[in-house]
Amino acid sequence: MKFDIAVIGGGPAGIAAAITAQSKGRKVVLFEAHGFSPRLRSVAEVNDYLGLRPMSGTELMDHFVAHLSRTDVFVVEEKVVSLKEVGNGFIIGTPSGNFDVDAVVLCTGVSRSNLLVGEKEFMGRGVSYSAKVDGVKYKGKRVAAIATTDDAMDEIELLADYCEHVYLFPRYSGFRPPKRKNITIVIEPPTEITGTDRVTGLHTDTDFFGVQAVFMFRATDPLNSFLPQLQIRGRSVYVDDQAQTNVEGVFAGGDCTGQPWQCNRAAGQGQKAALSAIRYLAKRDEEIDY
Repeated sequence: MKFDIAVIGGGPAGIAAAITAQSKGRKVVLFEAHGFSPRLRSVAEVNDYLGLRPMSGTELMDHFVAHLSRTDVFVVEEKVVSLKEVGNGFIIGTPSGNFDVDAVVLCTGVSRSNLLVGEKEFMGRGVSYSAKVDGVKYKGKRVAAIATTDDAMDEIELLADYCEHVYLFPRYSGFRPPKRKNITIVIEPPTEITGTDRVTGLHTDTDFFGVQAVFMFRATDPLNSFLPQLQIRGRSVYVDDQAQTNVEGVFAGGDCTGQPWQCNRAAGQGQKAALSAIRYLAKRDEEIDY
Protein backbone atom coordinates (compact mmCIF):
# COMPACT_ATOMS: atom_id res chain seq x y z
CA MET A 1 0.00 0.00 0.00
CA LYS A 2 1.22 3.51 -0.84
CA PHE A 3 1.12 6.51 1.52
CA ASP A 4 2.62 9.98 1.63
CA ILE A 5 3.57 9.89 5.32
CA ALA A 6 3.93 7.09 7.85
CA VAL A 7 3.74 7.86 11.55
CA ILE A 8 5.27 5.21 13.82
CA GLY A 9 3.79 5.40 17.31
CA GLY A 10 0.30 6.10 18.62
CA GLY A 11 0.89 8.23 21.70
CA PRO A 12 0.15 11.96 21.95
CA ALA A 13 2.98 12.84 19.52
CA GLY A 14 2.03 10.21 16.95
CA ILE A 15 -1.67 10.98 16.95
CA ALA A 16 -0.99 14.72 16.72
CA ALA A 17 1.39 14.12 13.82
CA ALA A 18 -1.06 11.88 11.94
CA ILE A 19 -4.04 14.22 12.39
CA THR A 20 -1.97 17.25 11.31
CA ALA A 21 -0.60 15.56 8.19
CA GLN A 22 -4.00 14.22 7.18
CA SER A 23 -5.64 17.63 7.71
CA LYS A 24 -3.18 19.06 5.18
CA GLY A 25 -4.38 16.68 2.51
CA ARG A 26 -1.71 14.00 2.84
CA LYS A 27 -2.43 10.27 2.77
CA VAL A 28 -1.27 9.02 6.17
CA VAL A 29 -0.73 5.64 7.82
CA LEU A 30 -0.15 5.32 11.56
CA PHE A 31 1.45 2.23 13.15
CA GLU A 32 0.66 1.43 16.79
CA ALA A 33 1.20 -2.02 18.27
CA HIS A 34 0.78 -1.50 22.01
CA GLY A 35 -2.72 -0.22 22.71
CA PHE A 36 -2.04 3.49 22.21
CA SER A 37 0.46 4.64 24.83
CA PRO A 38 0.42 2.23 27.78
CA ARG A 39 2.85 4.63 29.47
CA LEU A 40 0.34 7.50 29.49
CA ARG A 41 -2.50 5.12 30.34
CA SER A 42 -0.63 4.17 33.52
CA VAL A 43 -0.77 7.76 34.84
CA ALA A 44 -3.41 8.19 37.53
CA GLU A 45 -4.13 11.85 36.78
CA VAL A 46 -3.08 14.38 34.17
CA ASN A 47 -3.86 17.86 35.45
CA ASP A 48 -1.81 20.10 33.18
CA TYR A 49 -3.03 19.37 29.63
CA LEU A 50 -4.01 22.71 28.17
CA GLY A 51 -7.76 23.37 28.07
CA LEU A 52 -8.87 20.12 29.69
CA ARG A 53 -10.00 19.27 33.21
CA PRO A 54 -7.88 16.84 35.22
CA MET A 55 -8.41 13.25 34.11
CA SER A 56 -6.68 9.89 34.08
CA GLY A 57 -4.09 9.09 31.44
CA THR A 58 -6.42 6.44 30.04
CA GLU A 59 -9.27 8.92 29.64
CA LEU A 60 -6.98 11.45 27.97
CA MET A 61 -5.65 8.84 25.54
CA ASP A 62 -9.21 7.75 24.77
CA HIS A 63 -9.99 11.36 23.78
CA PHE A 64 -6.97 11.37 21.46
CA VAL A 65 -7.90 8.03 19.88
CA ALA A 66 -11.51 9.16 19.40
CA HIS A 67 -10.26 12.25 17.56
CA LEU A 68 -8.05 10.05 15.38
CA SER A 69 -10.99 7.79 14.55
CA ARG A 70 -12.87 10.77 13.09
CA THR A 71 -10.17 11.26 10.45
CA ASP A 72 -9.14 9.30 7.35
CA VAL A 73 -5.81 8.24 8.85
CA PHE A 74 -5.22 4.55 8.08
CA VAL A 75 -4.32 2.81 11.36
CA VAL A 76 -2.26 -0.39 11.43
CA GLU A 77 -2.17 -2.00 14.88
CA GLU A 78 1.01 -3.97 14.26
CA LYS A 79 4.64 -3.65 15.18
CA VAL A 80 7.04 -2.18 12.63
CA VAL A 81 9.80 -4.75 12.13
CA SER A 82 11.70 -3.17 9.24
CA LEU A 83 12.24 0.25 7.68
CA LYS A 84 14.28 0.40 4.49
CA GLU A 85 15.22 3.28 2.22
CA VAL A 86 14.15 2.46 -1.34
CA GLY A 87 14.61 5.05 -4.07
CA ASN A 88 13.09 8.35 -2.94
CA GLY A 89 11.06 6.74 -0.17
CA PHE A 90 10.83 3.90 2.29
CA ILE A 91 9.37 0.43 2.66
CA ILE A 92 7.93 -0.27 6.12
CA GLY A 93 7.46 -3.91 7.06
CA THR A 94 5.04 -5.38 9.60
CA PRO A 95 4.21 -9.04 10.27
CA SER A 96 1.34 -8.86 7.77
CA GLY A 97 2.88 -6.92 4.90
CA ASN A 98 4.79 -3.97 3.48
CA PHE A 99 3.86 -0.30 3.10
CA ASP A 100 5.38 2.09 0.59
CA VAL A 101 5.78 5.62 2.02
CA ASP A 102 7.47 8.85 0.99
CA ALA A 103 8.34 10.20 4.46
CA VAL A 104 8.41 8.89 8.02
CA VAL A 105 7.64 10.53 11.35
CA LEU A 106 9.00 8.67 14.38
CA CYS A 107 6.90 9.09 17.53
CA THR A 108 7.79 5.89 19.31
CA GLY A 109 8.21 7.19 22.83
CA VAL A 110 11.08 6.24 25.10
CA SER A 111 12.79 2.92 24.56
CA ARG A 112 14.04 1.40 27.79
CA SER A 113 15.98 -1.27 25.94
CA ASN A 114 19.54 -1.39 24.71
CA LEU A 115 20.81 -3.35 21.75
CA LEU A 116 22.46 -6.62 22.69
CA VAL A 117 26.13 -6.90 21.72
CA GLY A 118 26.20 -8.14 18.12
CA GLU A 119 22.52 -7.32 17.48
CA LYS A 120 23.17 -4.37 15.19
CA GLU A 121 25.92 -6.15 13.27
CA PHE A 122 23.69 -9.14 12.43
CA MET A 123 20.39 -7.37 11.69
CA GLY A 124 18.96 -9.07 8.62
CA ARG A 125 21.65 -11.74 8.85
CA GLY A 126 20.12 -13.89 11.55
CA VAL A 127 18.73 -11.26 13.92
CA SER A 128 14.98 -10.82 13.52
CA TYR A 129 12.12 -9.09 15.31
CA SER A 130 9.19 -11.11 14.00
CA ALA A 131 8.51 -14.85 13.87
CA LYS A 132 5.57 -14.18 11.57
CA VAL A 133 7.88 -12.54 9.03
CA ASP A 134 11.07 -14.59 9.34
CA GLY A 135 10.24 -17.76 11.27
CA VAL A 136 9.64 -19.93 8.22
CA LYS A 137 13.17 -19.11 6.97
CA TYR A 138 14.53 -21.19 9.84
CA LYS A 139 12.37 -24.24 9.39
CA GLY A 140 14.18 -27.22 10.89
CA LYS A 141 16.88 -24.99 12.41
CA ARG A 142 17.89 -24.16 15.97
CA VAL A 143 17.11 -20.61 17.08
CA ALA A 144 17.10 -18.44 20.19
CA ALA A 145 14.28 -16.17 21.34
CA ILE A 146 14.80 -13.33 23.83
CA ALA A 147 11.54 -12.01 25.28
CA THR A 148 11.02 -9.01 27.57
CA THR A 149 7.22 -9.16 27.46
CA ASP A 150 4.61 -11.92 27.61
CA ASP A 151 3.09 -10.52 24.41
CA ALA A 152 5.81 -12.50 22.65
CA MET A 153 4.46 -15.93 23.55
CA ASP A 154 2.32 -16.33 20.42
CA GLU A 155 5.36 -15.66 18.24
CA ILE A 156 7.49 -18.04 20.30
CA GLU A 157 4.88 -20.78 19.84
CA LEU A 158 5.07 -20.10 16.10
CA LEU A 159 8.84 -20.48 16.18
CA ALA A 160 8.39 -23.83 17.93
CA ASP A 161 6.11 -24.92 15.07
CA TYR A 162 8.74 -24.04 12.46
CA CYS A 163 12.05 -24.78 14.13
CA GLU A 164 13.81 -27.90 15.33
CA HIS A 165 14.55 -26.27 18.69
CA VAL A 166 14.03 -22.92 20.42
CA TYR A 167 16.19 -21.66 23.30
CA LEU A 168 13.95 -19.21 25.12
CA PHE A 169 15.43 -16.47 27.30
CA PRO A 170 12.56 -14.91 29.29
CA ARG A 171 13.55 -11.48 30.66
CA TYR A 172 10.39 -10.45 32.53
CA SER A 173 8.60 -11.37 35.75
CA GLY A 174 5.58 -13.67 35.85
CA PHE A 175 6.90 -15.89 33.04
CA ARG A 176 4.99 -19.14 32.47
CA PRO A 177 6.94 -21.82 30.57
CA PRO A 178 5.22 -23.07 27.41
CA LYS A 179 4.57 -26.81 27.31
CA ARG A 180 6.56 -27.60 24.20
CA LYS A 181 9.21 -30.33 24.06
CA ASN A 182 11.33 -28.37 21.61
CA ILE A 183 11.58 -25.24 23.79
CA THR A 184 14.38 -25.02 26.36
CA ILE A 185 14.13 -22.27 28.97
CA VAL A 186 17.40 -20.48 29.74
CA ILE A 187 17.35 -18.28 32.84
CA GLU A 188 20.87 -16.87 32.54
CA PRO A 189 20.80 -13.56 30.63
CA PRO A 190 22.22 -13.46 27.09
CA THR A 191 25.33 -11.35 26.65
CA GLU A 192 26.38 -11.44 22.98
CA ILE A 193 25.33 -12.58 19.51
CA THR A 194 28.19 -13.91 17.42
CA GLY A 195 28.78 -15.25 13.94
CA THR A 196 30.71 -14.80 10.72
CA ASP A 197 28.62 -13.66 7.74
CA ARG A 198 25.50 -14.72 9.63
CA VAL A 199 24.52 -15.57 13.21
CA THR A 200 26.05 -18.79 14.49
CA GLY A 201 25.57 -18.47 18.24
CA LEU A 202 24.34 -16.73 21.36
CA HIS A 203 26.44 -16.39 24.52
CA THR A 204 25.74 -16.06 28.23
CA ASP A 205 28.45 -15.50 30.84
CA THR A 206 28.89 -19.25 31.27
CA ASP A 207 27.46 -20.96 28.21
CA PHE A 208 27.20 -20.91 24.41
CA PHE A 209 24.19 -21.86 22.27
CA GLY A 210 24.76 -22.77 18.63
CA VAL A 211 21.84 -21.22 16.74
CA GLN A 212 21.15 -19.96 13.22
CA ALA A 213 19.00 -17.02 14.32
CA VAL A 214 18.19 -14.84 17.32
CA PHE A 215 14.66 -13.42 17.61
CA MET A 216 14.26 -10.31 19.77
CA PHE A 217 10.81 -9.68 21.26
CA ARG A 218 10.54 -6.41 23.20
CA ALA A 219 7.67 -4.09 24.09
CA THR A 220 9.71 -1.27 22.55
CA ASP A 221 12.84 -1.66 20.47
CA PRO A 222 15.66 0.86 20.22
CA LEU A 223 14.90 2.89 17.09
CA ASN A 224 18.20 1.99 15.48
CA SER A 225 17.15 -1.66 15.63
CA PHE A 226 15.20 -1.16 12.40
CA LEU A 227 16.99 1.96 11.12
CA PRO A 228 20.66 1.34 11.98
CA GLN A 229 21.93 4.59 10.42
CA LEU A 230 19.71 6.72 12.67
CA GLN A 231 21.75 9.02 14.92
CA ILE A 232 21.03 8.39 18.60
CA ARG A 233 22.22 10.39 21.60
CA GLY A 234 21.83 8.33 24.74
CA ARG A 235 18.29 6.97 24.43
CA SER A 236 17.03 9.83 22.28
CA VAL A 237 16.80 10.45 18.53
CA TYR A 238 18.90 13.40 17.43
CA VAL A 239 16.83 16.00 15.54
CA ASP A 240 17.51 19.54 14.35
CA ASP A 241 15.25 22.53 15.09
CA GLN A 242 12.86 21.37 12.33
CA ALA A 243 12.46 17.84 13.75
CA GLN A 244 14.62 16.38 10.95
CA THR A 245 16.79 13.38 11.83
CA ASN A 246 20.10 12.65 10.15
CA VAL A 247 18.23 10.40 7.67
CA GLU A 248 16.68 12.36 4.81
CA GLY A 249 12.90 12.03 4.84
CA VAL A 250 12.74 10.81 8.44
CA PHE A 251 11.47 13.16 11.15
CA ALA A 252 10.85 12.62 14.87
CA GLY A 253 8.85 14.13 17.69
CA GLY A 254 7.72 13.50 21.23
CA ASP A 255 9.41 11.57 24.02
CA CYS A 256 11.74 9.72 21.63
CA THR A 257 13.61 13.03 21.11
CA GLY A 258 14.39 13.51 24.78
CA GLN A 259 13.12 15.17 27.92
CA PRO A 260 10.95 16.67 29.25
CA TRP A 261 8.53 13.77 28.84
CA GLN A 262 5.27 15.69 28.93
CA CYS A 263 2.02 15.38 26.98
CA ASN A 264 1.77 18.99 25.83
CA ARG A 265 5.33 18.95 24.52
CA ALA A 266 4.86 15.58 22.83
CA ALA A 267 1.72 16.65 20.97
CA GLY A 268 3.33 19.89 19.85
CA GLN A 269 6.48 18.16 18.66
CA GLY A 270 4.44 15.57 16.77
CA GLN A 271 2.64 18.37 14.96
CA LYS A 272 5.96 20.11 14.21
CA ALA A 273 7.47 16.91 12.80
CA ALA A 274 4.42 16.36 10.58
CA LEU A 275 4.57 19.91 9.21
CA SER A 276 8.28 19.49 8.47
CA ALA A 277 7.55 16.23 6.64
CA ILE A 278 4.88 18.00 4.58
CA ARG A 279 7.33 20.79 3.64
CA TYR A 280 9.95 18.19 2.76
CA LEU A 281 7.57 16.39 0.39
CA ALA A 282 6.40 19.64 -1.21
CA LYS A 283 9.98 20.72 -1.87
CA ARG A 284 10.94 17.29 -3.18
CA ASP A 285 7.96 17.20 -5.52
CA GLU A 286 8.88 20.63 -6.94
CA GLU A 287 12.33 19.35 -7.85
CA ILE A 288 11.07 16.28 -9.71
CA ASP A 289 11.37 16.71 -13.45
CA TYR A 290 8.13 15.41 -14.88
